Amino acid sequence: MKAIFRKWHYLAVAAVVLMAFGAAPAGAKMLPKVDNFIIFPDQSGSMYMTHKGLGQIKMVAAKDLMLKMNEIIPELGYKGAIDLFAPWQVVLNPTVYERGAFGEALGTIRTDQAIFGRLTPMGPGIEDLPTVLSQLEGKTAIIMLSDGEANKGVDPVAAAQQVAANFPNVCFHVISFAEKPEGEATLKAINELGGDCVWASGPELLADPAALEQFVHDVFWIMADESVILRGIRFDFDKYNIKPEWEPLLDEAAEIMKARPNIKVIVGGHTDYIGTEAYNMKLSERRAQAVFDYLVAKGVDPSRMKVVGYGETQPLALGKTDEDRAINRRVQFEVTQY
Repeated sequence: MKAIFRKWHYLAVAAVVLMAFGAAPAGAKMLPKVDNFIIFPDQSGSMYMTHKGLGQIKMVAAKDLMLKMNEIIPELGYKGAIDLFAPWQVVLNPTVYERGAFGEALGTIRTDQAIFGRLTPMGPGIEDLPTVLSQLEGKTAIIMLSDGEANKGVDPVAAAQQVAANFPNVCFHVISFAEKPEGEATLKAINELGGDCVWASGPELLADPAALEQFVHDVFWIMADESVILRGIRFDFDKYNIKPEWEPLLDEAAEIMKARPNIKVIVGGHTDYIGTEAYNMKLSERRAQAVFDYLVAKGVDPSRMKVVGYGETQPLALGKTDEDRAINRRVQFEVTQY
């Protein structure tokens, strides 16, 4: 499990600054990583059996975990839904996430259903996901809580593969209560359908609040203050070429970005106030493009960066001295939505 707090690298001249991961500090602005999420617990017969390691019914443990998770999911404007599967049951239709309403809906999930005669149609339950996914736009996190056991209907992995093919912006984040190797393998195969979907052990999340916080962070949000600021990259007047002395700093920035594939950034170019607004806007775009091109050449995925020119509209220094003007001739990175 990832550590709840991670430190970013700091450059000596404060050329690149990245804030720490983990629980957001007071006053930090949080941005959503997703547009939507679906809480997706398994209600098949095996989930109403006792988990030997926990010493309690798996659905009781899963419900406890969902309620705990709900207490720390930030309200960032994404839509959320709650749907049970095996068999399919709508608990809450897609709506803008609000903690109180979701807590009430989660509270209605039963923990005392019959075991015997209650089969585990995991695959057909996953096949019903398009009924809710078709109502959503953008990136959707499906948070599946299951033991991975299935004894009826289509193969659950094949069903999840079809969902992923039809809805490429979906990611299956799995919280496993599996006790059997075949159940664990099924859940792993579903989780691995996405490039960076999160895997977690249900018992571990229940035992470790820090691990639960990290899971919520990895699925739901990123800090706006996780930013890269190229304070040291100053451009000469009316120029957008990158001087050789700044290349080591940009090389370091490229390595940091390649090591942190879960961030996207706006590459923002800026100018001083000399010149017309229209000219400065174009010049700022050229400066941002120069940095963008340099980082791409160093191996940074271009799809993770967006070039924006701000012209003279966002000065760091408000004075009129040569030093003030030099400070404003810069490129700055800003973390945006994942």
